[in-house]
Amino acid sequence: MKESDKSRSFRRIFSLYLERYLLHKHFRFVMMKGTVDPKEKLPVLYLANHSSWWDGLIIFLLTEKASELDHYMMMEEKQLKQYAFFRKLGAFPVHKEKLKSVKQSLMTAKESMQSGAAVWLFPQGKIMHQDMRPLELEGGASFLVRQFEQVVIKPVTLQYTFNQFQKPTVSVVFGEDALVSGGLLRSKEATRMLGDLLEKQLNSHQAQVIADPDFSTNEEFRQVTRTSRSTSDAFDSFKKWVKPWRSS
Repeated sequence: MKESDKSRSFRRIFSLYLERYLLHKHFRFVMMKGTVDPKEKLPVLYLANHSSWWDGLIIFLLTEKASELDHYMMMEEKQLKQYAFFRKLGAFPVHKEKLKSVKQSLMTAKESMQSGAAVWLFPQGKIMHQDMRPLELEGGASFLVRQFEQVVIKPVTLQYTFNQFQKPTVSVVFGEDALVSGGLLRSKEATRMLGDLLEKQLNSHQAQVIADPDFSTNEEFRQVTRTSRSTSDAFDSFKKWVKPWRSS
């Protein structure tokens, strides 16, 4: 199995392209709440809900901008072959239909965490609608957690929101560190605990977005990409420009 082929120079160039062109073209802006890096100097596992193809790219941008850790993400081998550049961003493959590949990938993740790197999983195992409940987790996250006497779990939730603007807004919440004694947990117990942790945060995140979809009052969120004007913004500006002429 070919591992990640992470490249610092490629990451820098791609980060600029992603922020200034790709995300600017498709989203109004990206909002973020919380801190990326954990407080404890322990093995850390990031768990995120997975509702869009964009999830990995948005996470990559935020870790580049706001983290001092070395981040790696497990990615389905078929997708990684299709988008090979993800290797240079820190992705490593897993072939879910082959047990040997799954074991190899989990051991790669474990070794990375032991060496001080941060590992990311989408524990649902596939893209699911962001409103789907309950969250159903596969066993990989549980396995990794149980390899460590103590491990920090960092729940991360993403929400994509359409409101009065033509382009959607992305909001990302980095939750509080959860210190887990993994060696004391059974597999099903760990899976249930991780699912509850991620689902609780996702529900809270969703409620905040519903209460303030424009992110105009919730000061806990901060904007991390510049605002992208859309057709609706241009039309609103045009109406303001025309209004004095029509009233004269």
